[in-house]
Amino acid sequence: MAVARESGWRVVEAAFERSATRHEDCPSDDLPEVAVVGRSNVGKSSLLNAVCRQQGLARVSRTPGRTQLINLFRLVLQAPDKTRRILRCADLPGYGFAATDRQTRERFAPMIGGYLAERPPLRALCLLVDLRRGIGDLDRIMLETAGEAAVPVLVVATKSDKLGAAERGLARQRIAADLGIAKAAVRLTSASSRLGLDERGGLVDDLADFAEAPPRTRASDEDGGAA
Repeated sequence: MAVARESGWRVVEAAFERSATRHEDCPSDDLPEVAVVGRSNVGKSSLLNAVCRQQGLARVSRTPGRTQLINLFRLVLQAPDKTRRILRCADLPGYGFAATDRQTRERFAPMIGGYLAERPPLRALCLLVDLRRGIGDLDRIMLETAGEAAVPVLVVATKSDKLGAAERGLARQRIAADLGIAKAAVRLTSASSRLGLDERGGLVDDLADFAEAPPRTRASDEDGGAA
């Protein structure tokens, strides 16, 4: 008999706010923000829909690389005791696809880099990786970019339901060893089975924690602002 998982935070409201081509076009308020990024075929839109419990919230395309803007969503999270927290989720363009022209791909680098470096409300970056594929070169570049911008990163392994329990454990361990982090720091998730989303210590709990996190300290802040 399956063991019931203890419930944690849940997304009770979610709505699309706007799309932007650069960080200057994002909302100017100080609502805590979490960005989501990953390869174009990693299942980012499907996971966002599952987290928010709205199948049509984030567009799911059969053609990788169709998300070419920063898409912003407002989320309301609720704890078992009815406490609520609000944050914004930024769905960043996927990378690593071949179907989009080179000029469009090259435009994404400054878009994402500028967003990570210059977006004051940003609390964390969720880097999505396919559990079956592990960390790729483009994922490493994204991690380096986030590190240079002093953005905390949470590694989220998607499509975990595609592997058996033993295989999941080994794949998770490989990703953790590859990055030099604890195995527990790699979140196992599945959009279809909701693995790793709602239970205590799951991805939605992580989002609730990010909503209460203090603003990050950037190099430009320490230097008294960019020149």
